[in-house]
Amino acid sequence: MELVMFTAMEGLAAQVEQFRDVAVLAPSRLDQVMRLLEGARAPEALYLDDTRAAPLPELWRVATQARRVGVRVLVNFTGAARGALNDAQGAGLPAIAERDPAAVAAWLGEQLGLRCGEGLGRGALVAVGAAKGGIGKTFATCVLAEGLRRRGLRVLVWDSDISNPGLVPAFRIPSSAPSYLHLIQRGPAHWGPGGIAPFIFQPDHTRATSEGWGAVDFLIGSHAVARAENDVRLPDWQSFYQGVAALEGYDLVLVDTPPDYLRRPYATHVLLAGGTVVLPCPPGARERMGVGHLLDHLRDHAPDGLDRCALLFMEPERGVIAGVGDVAAMFARRYPQVMSLGTLPRAPRLASLADEHDGYVSMLDLGPHSGFTAAVHRVGEQLCARLGLTPRLPVPRSSLWNRLGSRLRGDRAAAISSPAIA
Repeated sequence: MELVMFTAMEGLAAQVEQFRDVAVLAPSRLDQVMRLLEGARAPEALYLDDTRAAPLPELWRVATQARRVGVRVLVNFTGAARGALNDAQGAGLPAIAERDPAAVAAWLGEQLGLRCGEGLGRGALVAVGAAKGGIGKTFATCVLAEGLRRRGLRVLVWDSDISNPGLVPAFRIPSSAPSYLHLIQRGPAHWGPGGIAPFIFQPDHTRATSEGWGAVDFLIGSHAVARAENDVRLPDWQSFYQGVAALEGYDLVLVDTPPDYLRRPYATHVLLAGGTVVLPCPPGARERMGVGHLLDHLRDHAPDGLDRCALLFMEPERGVIAGVGDVAAMFARRYPQVMSLGTLPRAPRLASLADEHDGYVSMLDLGPHSGFTAAVHRVGEQLCARLGLTPRLPVPRSSLWNRLGSRLRGDRAAAISSPAIA
């Protein structure tokens, strides 16, 4: 079912999205609602309330047009339009006067015959967020996915940063891989788990192995530089999110989100829907300022979800004066609810080797006994504990002889010590 909701009631859309088989569109203007009603395929239901302070005659005009094209209309008047509640009920419209989002969502579910989303949350959902580009967001997504794969988990990586398709070259995704942007263009009726499944790319080089490793699958957006016609409207992304959340067979969905978090607040939506947000945090002044801005934004829009945010610190690049310890302490004082997953060391040699390799190879394979790989597994262990995931395989162990051999082979990353920041 496609449900259009014209409302400014905080949290209501997220509550309704917990039902099964409903795609929610939430336009912010009545003229947008009218365009949806007058389109080639009208939605099945329309919810209107007076929280956006729209004039009552305009609300009636939209409701009349919706009924004319066969759309079910439900209204909730709690403010200036409350006096028209009896008129709405007299006209045969389901109508209430309720300010609590949970109660309104329950009423909508009852009126529309929606069922609770048992499928939602089958796999944990984690958005990797950032307030600026170039801080290691896609890099963190890659190493987290590979690290958890080695723990026997099945991971789906959803590329939502279509303006900068960094996952495509990182994982050597071929141009023949399907793009879910084509599915977006087909409309909400196709955005259920069954419609999404054929667009999931399953490369051979990230499949399960005889050692019991899990797999990494992909929902790919752009294969090259983004085009304006491929842009995804926020209501469409939010509806598509529900289909992704209902997919079966994955222990974890990692969402690589774009840095323009005001225009595309994908990380905020994940938090409001009960998911987790991981923020890579290099200690440089501009980078940590951006992380602080995003945390302030999340605190303003999802105050109850800040304890489901986690910082992933990264060792500074050469020449950066600030250290991880000082920056971690600063964030702990300012945002005590936000946990730390630990610290990833810099491993430029491993990164360069992986980039220059003819095919896909993970940094974890190039330096299996390095300090970098050990840090990735520590971070993965922290994330699993935070999400309540039970990996099928233990943390890979590395003996002293393995580490010494790695150093003698010239693996500089093995010499990096990176204790987790509490």
